Amino acid sequence: MNRRRIYSLILLMILISAMYTALSSTAGVQAMSNTKAQLENVRDYTPVWLQQSADQNISYAVDGGYLYVGTPNNWRELSLPAKVIASSVAVDPFRTTTVYVGAANELAIYLSRDGGDQWERIAFDTEHIGGVTDLAINGAQRTLYVATDTAGIFRLRDVGSSLILSGHTMMDEAVLEVASDQLGAGLIFARTQWTVYHGVNNGQQWLPLDGLNSVPTALAVGNGVPATAYIGTTDRGLLRSTDGVQWAPMPNLAAADAGTRLQVSAVAVDPVQPNVVYAALNYLFGGVNIHQSPIGVAMTTNGGAEWRMLTEKNDAAVVTLLPVVGETGAVFALTTQSRTPLALGSAAEVVATASAATSITTPALSSNSEPMWMITFVSWLVAAVAAALLMW
Repeated sequence: MNRRRIYSLILLMILISAMYTALSSTAGVQAMSNTKAQLENVRDYTPVWLQQSADQNISYAVDGGYLYVGTPNNWRELSLPAKVIASSVAVDPFRTTTVYVGAANELAIYLSRDGGDQWERIAFDTEHIGGVTDLAINGAQRTLYVATDTAGIFRLRDVGSSLILSGHTMMDEAVLEVASDQLGAGLIFARTQWTVYHGVNNGQQWLPLDGLNSVPTALAVGNGVPATAYIGTTDRGLLRSTDGVQWAPMPNLAAADAGTRLQVSAVAVDPVQPNVVYAALNYLFGGVNIHQSPIGVAMTTNGGAEWRMLTEKNDAAVVTLLPVVGETGAVFALTTQSRTPLALGSAAEVVATASAATSITTPALSSNSEPMWMITFVSWLVAAVAAALLMW
């Protein structure tokens, strides 16, 4: 009798251990919570641009510190490890289930290779305290660039099984933006409040750009042939370069009125249409006290040879532009007054089309059912065995 009780106790402990293992497989992960039609507080946004179709523009977005995936008007929250406040997101353009998330509340990133189901934490061994401000990935080189507010820029190589730290450069200021081409052209840049740095040798060394003759305000890189980088400035309009060394103002953008300066507060390039570029324009006037007067958002479809106004006289200056991939003239804007995306051009039509969609099919949205099923099964099994042992 005692021997049977001992065996029963051992069996019960084994089952409890199995249940604990199942629970641990999802421990530290926030529960999948909700879906919503409208993003409200966007901090970062990246499209899955190599898997677009006419009726499904899937993107990832950081909204209020949480991670979402979806299409315009149809967003679903993805689980992140507990206590993580997301600041930025990037998706490998050639391995579209590989997702990187930067943490706003620690010097760490989180890597998922299954579209957002399971996450691996990669923390940076540094004496600094801070957070990640932006991410950029060079898909051709499988290299990730991590911008931070206190520790400069980290460079990591994705070797398939893991991420390997392959470079770290300190900066005197917080890094606000980092951008890279996706085709291996080597156009990699980082922007602080006062300076733009060129990442030479695929970001192994960061050199400040001289000769801009204006304070940089925005940064983007297009994936054309050749790849082209764009820098928005305080009073020289929009600068362009194909080598990262020689920079020239783009003509035909807009003419500054007498006594004013032309500022570009945001710039974006359609990832699959590199000749489609959007720029948010403002007039600056005044000396000691500078005043900003928004002009609107301009668009070119031929790489800058001609521009036309997509919108005019915005109520507030645009600080971020989010193009709808492959949809010429469709772009969302974030402004100084609101981080809720504002549909510009034909983006409203994209939203209307997305409203008719009833579901989103991505790996990230369909991969959480198995762990919960397993936990439920093991829980019932342990409960049944425990009840049987008590009756024995």
